[in-house]
Amino acid sequence: MVKYNFWDRFYGERPKTFKKESTEQIRNNTLSYLQKYGRSRWIKTEEIFEGTLEKTDLFNSEKGKMFFAVQGIKSKISSATHKLRLLGNPIISGIGGKGYRYADESCDDFIDVWDEKFSAFERRKTSLEKEAENDKKLMERIILNLKEQGREKEAEQMQEILVKYAKKN
Repeated sequence: MVKYNFWDRFYGERPKTFKKESTEQIRNNTLSYLQKYGRSRWIKTEEIFEGTLEKTDLFNSEKGKMFFAVQGIKSKISSATHKLRLLGNPIISGIGGKGYRYADESCDDFIDVWDEKFSAFERRKTSLEKEAENDKKLMERIILNLKEQGREKEAEQMQEILVKYAKKN
């Protein structure tokens, strides 16, 4: 059975296909734009939007507008809950899109909820370690490419960066 969430009703009859194809289109357009213009300078998100999405059918369709709006809606609610937490409210974000909980001492299972919250920190830490490992592999691949091209000096400089940050971890 196909699982739908609340937001899927805005994407037509085949929401999963629409989201998958849209995400792939955005990914491909972003990659080609960054390959074309991002090698010589930093590219801001606004520029990527203007260069790849603003004039597309995806962005200008009703489903496309909602596709982008949903993330905006989610970020506004997330921002509000974050601000409430900073003001001292015991609001917890659940793991895996569960939502939010107000977990003060009046809550029946507040101990379990707070335990779940802190276990999420460990998962994020593991995720960051995996990302760092992936980046190291990417840098090693670049170093090999540089050596194959006879660019030894640049390869050494990249290797120094790897060693420098490996010591910090």
